[in-house]
Order: sequence, then structure tokens, then C-alpha cells
Amino acid sequence: MLYIIKFITIVVFHVLKFIFTIIPVLFAELFKLINRRLHFSITFKTTTAYTLIFSTILFLLGIAITGFFGFFLFYQTSQSLDQNSRVIAGLVSENSALPRDKINNYAKIEESTVILYDQTGQIIYTNSESVPATSDLTRTQLSDGISLDRNNLYYEAPIKFQQNNGKIEVYKSLAREIFYLQWLITGLGSSFLFTIIITLIIGSLTSRKMLRPIDKMTRTARSISAGDLTTRLDPVDSHDELKELTLTFNEMLDRIQGSFEQQKTFVSDASHELRTPISVIQGYTDLLKRWGTTDPAVLDESIDAIKSEADYMKGLVEKLLFLASTDKKKQRIECQPFALHELIDEVIKESRLIDSKHEFSSEQNDMIMFNGDEALIKQAMRIFIDNSIKFTPEGGAIRVNSSLKGQKALIMIEDTGIGIAPEDLPHIFNRFYKADKSRSREGSGAGLGLSIGKWIIEQHKGEIKVESTLHQGTRIILSLPV
Repeated sequence: MLYIIKFITIVVFHVLKFIFTIIPVLFAELFKLINRRLHFSITFKTTTAYTLIFSTILFLLGIAITGFFGFFLFYQTSQSLDQNSRVIAGLVSENSALPRDKINNYAKIEESTVILYDQTGQIIYTNSESVPATSDLTRTQLSDGISLDRNNLYYEAPIKFQQNNGKIEVYKSLAREIFYLQWLITGLGSSFLFTIIITLIIGSLTSRKMLRPIDKMTRTARSISAGDLTTRLDPVDSHDELKELTLTFNEMLDRIQGSFEQQKTFVSDASHELRTPISVIQGYTDLLKRWGTTDPAVLDESIDAIKSEADYMKGLVEKLLFLASTDKKKQRIECQPFALHELIDEVIKESRLIDSKHEFSSEQNDMIMFNGDEALIKQAMRIFIDNSIKFTPEGGAIRVNSSLKGQKALIMIEDTGIGIAPEDLPHIFNRFYKADKSRSREGSGAGLGLSIGKWIIEQHKGEIKVESTLHQGTRIILSLPV
């Protein structure tokens, strides 16, 4: 019996090995081929994938059930033949004469065929009218005494009859067991096929219902254009990945809309800032063309005005190029150690040389070594000091102090200027923003300096804090990590 179990175990092992190694690879390659050839929806792909997985599980379950049931039938038949042979051997050995009637009745009840051989191998008894023409060559030997051919299972055992050695052979047809297995396979196949069809239908409907928000999202996304970025997706009712996707998509649209509006404003403001100096230059060019060659005063005035507007346009274009470079992340920052306190002294000294109408002072300038781009830090400081100069009346004071607080260097730029209104304070670092809604350049620039200064400080991992009181002054605090 151990040989039977070993044989069936080996067969089942190889079958399962084939299934788990070859079939998944074939399914994967077939799915790739179909996916390359045809375009299928997510609903179809999801339903097909899960149906294939479920079908494979059912197939393996069917093989397991059929295998165990077949093993049970085979085991029961072999045990029955063993018992039959023992009973008949007992009947033969207990009687001096061959008990044919008892053997016939017992074999008829057990639906088996009995053959008795003498020691020479000649048949001395059989309850069958025709003995199947089988030989050892046509049988498969399963274990000691048990063999199998196409239709029958045989059991052989030695026997003693009238003090002579002989052999008993009992065999039984496997037609009934094969019939049971066929019905079992048919029943399992039909139920599994029905289950797969139901799974396809339910899976398709369920997948389509679950993915319906994606179809709605697709239609909504197609309706969004550059001219109308106000459309948003409706969040789905469920609390799953689709709702997170919807919220993320809406947040992305908010950022895109903000960037698009900012770009439109930027282009409009840049065009406005460039249009004014171009108009001035064009006007003085026409003036030169008419009277400038004969009137020295008109000639000097026109040249000065054209030069002034050209300088303004040059500075504006340089700032625009700088901002464009920062937007594309192409502006290089070369960090190296330098003395921050020496840089502050240098900026104050240059400011006094450039502007003699304001009082520049420094009450505290701690010795600080800083690792950063010295040129950019100097540019940022010049931007904030120039801003104080523009909005501080003549005779006003501008103080630049620095101190080291823990691991941060604090640079404070204070003035006694006109201050900033509370409603304008949150917007002063926006590009082209001006508290003066008339957009006049008189007394102010294009509105790009502060945004550049903020970018420089942020690139050095710093922070900017602005404190201002209208008609009293403004304080800008730059905090840089040392």
C-alpha cells in the first residue's frame, strides 16, 4: 500500500508542479500578447485577471478533489480484493474438497472473479466462464501482489490446497469506479463552468460600478481647457483611493490655475512695464527727428531721457531673465565660506557713496562666518536697502544691524519711511506687485526686486519677516542658518 501512496503522490506532485510553473507563464504571455494587440478597458482587464485566477484555483481544487476521490476508490477496491483473497484462502484451506459453491456465492456477492492455480501454474478453478487473456507484460505492477491493467485491478497471494502450494488471484473490474470518477469530473466541470460564468458577470458589473468615477473623471478632465480651469471633479462618496485621486487631481488643478493666472499677470505686468519706457523713447525719438538737430536743449533732454529709459529697461530685462532662470531651476548658487559682517560693512559703505540723502548706520554687526553665495547675498541686501531708500523721505535713517542667535544669523534692515499698509503687507513679495495701484514708476521700480530677494534668501534655507507701521517705518529681518 505504501507503493500506491508513493505512486499517487509522485503523480500529483508532477501535475501540480506543471500547473504552478507552466500555466502562469502561459497566462502571462497570453495576456501580454492580447494587451499589445488590442485595447481593453480596465474593467475588462480586471475582470479577466481575477477570473483567470479564480479559474486556476477551481481547476486545482477539481484536480485535488478528483485525485483524492480516485485514490479513495482505488484504496477501497484494493482492500476489498485483499479481504476477498483472505476469506477464499481460508475456505480452501479449511476443506479437503474445493468448496466451489461457497466460493461462487462469495465472489458473486463481492462482484469479483476468483482464479485458483496449482503449483505448476495450471488453473484448477475459476468462477468466470472466460478468463481475460492478460499476462504480466500487459499489467502494471503497483506493489507486491497488486497489479493493474486497463480495466481491472488484480490481487495475487500464495495458497495451500490439499498440502500443495498454489496461488489465488482475485480481480475486480474498475468500470464502476471509472464511472463514478467520470460523473464526478462532469459534475465538477459543470459546476465550475457555471461558477466562472457567474463570476464573469458579477465581476464585470462590480468592476464597472467601482470604476464609474474614473469614467466621470476622464470626461471632466477632457472638458478642462486653458481658457477655463475652474472645473473641478466631484469627490466620490467612498473613502478609498478614488477619493484620494479626485482630491489630489483637484489640488493639482488649483496649483495649475494659480500658476496660469500668475503667468497671465506676469506677462501683462511685464508688457505694461516695458510699454512705458518704449513709449517714452519713441516720443523723444520723434522729438529729436523734428527739432532735436537744431535745438541743443531738446537734444540734451532727449538723450538723457532715452538713456534713463534704456537703463530702466536693461535693469527690468535683467530681473526678468533672473526670474526666468530661477523658474527653470538654472540659476547657479555657488556656496563658499565668507565673512558676513564684512559684507554688511561693504554694503553700508557703498550705500553711503551712492546715496547722500539718507543716513546709514549700523549699531551692531557681530562677527559671523557664513557658507553661501556671497554675490547673491549681497544682491539681496542691496534689494532690501534700495527698497528702503525708495520709500524713505530725504533725511530719513536706514539702519543695518546683524547678530548671531544660536545657529542663525539675523540681519535687520530698518528705515523711517512711509511704511506698508496692512492689506499690502502679505503681497509685497509677489512679482510686479505695487502698493501704488496707479502702477507709476515714480518713486518705485517694477516690483520685481523683493521677489528676487526672497528667492535668494529661501535658496539659502533662510526666512524673511517684515514688520511695518504705516507712516512710521519698516523693519525687514533676514534669518539665515549658519
